[in-house]
Amino acid sequence: MKAFWVCLLGVLVTPVFAQYEFGCICSTDVAHATGPSNSHKLAFRSELINFDRDTVTLVFQSTESIYIATSGNGSSPWSRPQALYPGQNPGITWGRSGHRHLVWEMVDTASGVRNIFYRNLEYRMAPVNVSQSTVACSHPDVYGDSLRMAHIVWEEGGEIWYRRATESGVIGDRFCVSGYAGVVCDRPAIEEFNDGISVVWQMFDSQTNVYRIMQRRQVGGIWQPEQVLMESTDPLHNPSVDFSTGGEPFSAGWEMGVGTNSEVHFHGGNGGGYPTPGSSTAPVLTTMGTVWSYLFWEEDSAGTKDIFTHFYYFMNGWSRSSIRNIFSIAEPVFSPNCLGALLVWTQGDAPPYKVMWGFFGYPIAAEERTTTNTKPGTQSPTVVRNVILLQTAGNSGSVQGGLFDRTGRKVMDLKAGANDVAHLSPGVYFVHQAQRQELRKVIITN
Repeated sequence: MKAFWVCLLGVLVTPVFAQYEFGCICSTDVAHATGPSNSHKLAFRSELINFDRDTVTLVFQSTESIYIATSGNGSSPWSRPQALYPGQNPGITWGRSGHRHLVWEMVDTASGVRNIFYRNLEYRMAPVNVSQSTVACSHPDVYGDSLRMAHIVWEEGGEIWYRRATESGVIGDRFCVSGYAGVVCDRPAIEEFNDGISVVWQMFDSQTNVYRIMQRRQVGGIWQPEQVLMESTDPLHNPSVDFSTGGEPFSAGWEMGVGTNSEVHFHGGNGGGYPTPGSSTAPVLTTMGTVWSYLFWEEDSAGTKDIFTHFYYFMNGWSRSSIRNIFSIAEPVFSPNCLGALLVWTQGDAPPYKVMWGFFGYPIAAEERTTTNTKPGTQSPTVVRNVILLQTAGNSGSVQGGLFDRTGRKVMDLKAGANDVAHLSPGVYFVHQAQRQELRKVIITN
């Protein structure tokens, strides 16, 4: 096993609206350790992001193994990375049940063929071969539901395949999601949105020389017909989907060829499309409805690889910069992957490269406050230890908004009147009311 050195770098940068932080997690011997962008490399189990807790899990790859690191080991933002299994292209998700689901490519010792393996990190189990194929498989992604079920997709023989796995590794039937003949499908991504589970992938039809970004939804366990999100005779590559709260509308990003240039396109959410000056690739994103967005992509318009940022908050509009400018980095940076306001990337122009992290904060519309009693007659929600009182013009008991954690994950609906929050962990949350374009920061205490 190759030895990792752990960086001690950690810097605060204070722009107009937020306090940004960044640092180095470790070195790696492989470029693009935090890629590709079709699967998430970050998962959270509780409030994001306090580095004094084990709240975030990162997976990435080196030459000989996939590695894992966690935030919150006391004296340092990240733990020393640990080798898990031989293989490449890991993906991880925080399931709605609180379990972390891991997928990756690894050679099956019996067949000698690269297959897709799965493990629930909260369950004592050996890795399970979920693809079980005699054909080489690649680019897995995974979504975890509230029943501790993992929904896994991957590319195999130019098609996109899907399979479920229980928390103990019992797998269901294989299902071909793409179902096309004579075309090449690759780079699947999966997540749940408010209209069901969505699988997105890239497709190329060599007979017509047409590229497509495809989507197929599973609603109530039933697969719906395929949908074309974009079609072009110019290349369309590397789709990624938003890390969704489970109640958010669908949003995604991908690369699109424009003549000899490559631009990024963000679909849904607050992304929109806009021109980029150079070769723009590997888009990743996190959005929360129409309230905020964090968009990142790889850019080499200045002759050195950089990661461009495009942040949105409805009260301030868009702000745009780059990782190298924000943190005054002289080296190339590339292979972005994000979760909420947290970004990881690979950095350097020669081995050993560095695995880096940056945190960009969350927009706040009101000061946080903690009280022991509600204040009737106010239009703003007031936090108590067990109840949030939401007074609106709506009928008592009707859904008036949502309560979100710091990643933008919706944890519960909020109704007019009293809302019991005693079951939630203490910490910072946001109240988003349907009638207003505002986000209010609240604290839930013991």
